[in-house]
Amino acid sequence: EKLEKAAEAFEAAEELHQSFVTRIDEWMLHNYGRAIDLFRRFDLNGDGCLTYEEFYAGMRDLDAPCNKVELYLLAKKLDEDSNGLIDYLEFSKGLKYFRKSEVVADGDLPNLTIIREKLEHCPCCKLGLWKPQKEAFPRYIQLDLRLLTFANIKSYPGNFQILIHAHVTVYSVLELINKRLGGTTQKLTIYRDKGRERVALDPNLTLQETGYEGGPRHLPQEVGLLYDYMTEFNDCPILTSDHYF
Repeated sequence: EKLEKAAEAFEAAEELHQSFVTRIDEWMLHNYGRAIDLFRRFDLNGDGCLTYEEFYAGMRDLDAPCNKVELYLLAKKLDEDSNGLIDYLEFSKGLKYFRKSEVVADGDLPNLTIIREKLEHCPCCKLGLWKPQKEAFPRYIQLDLRLLTFANIKSYPGNFQILIHAHVTVYSVLELINKRLGGTTQKLTIYRDKGRERVALDPNLTLQETGYEGGPRHLPQEVGLLYDYMTEFNDCPILTSDHYF
């Protein structure tokens, strides 16, 4: 197949290949939260796997810095058992490329392989992260999280408080909510309530970057945020109708 041959030729071009590896690795570090949210929409049966075509479509929607050959090569590397499916949940944990010195490919070209990085648990939020940010003097936030629909019901189990570092990302808070609720395939969004207006927080930013500086552990900043499910209806004839009855 032409695509397979093009991928092999691309791998053989060491400088181009290494440039791609560096580029996609950096992109994944900054966008894995967005990627998971989007891939979950393609994953209709909730098994955590995507076909190649679904993976390609998702990466294009995310404006991933890859051309057709690079996407194909990345998909092949992610599909370790060659069953035509990609585990996108593993993809979110990150990938690390390395050259195996004990294996030399034909033509003395370096052999490129993928290994999974072991995640470290953040000492504050307990989530598995690539490299938890270590702060010598962390700031703290007493976070009050409430589901938008039941925000005024104190006894609702989805409304809870948690002490958290101010330098954790909004995406980490979303994962904490997911963990608290037992996991969900629906997309969650966190909002800042500004009176009549609700502003969605960017998952890629830290709480400090969204304006919450935090305080010392004995006097944390008290912050109240709302979250809600984003349910999409793509196949409802009534909701997609362009006329009124």
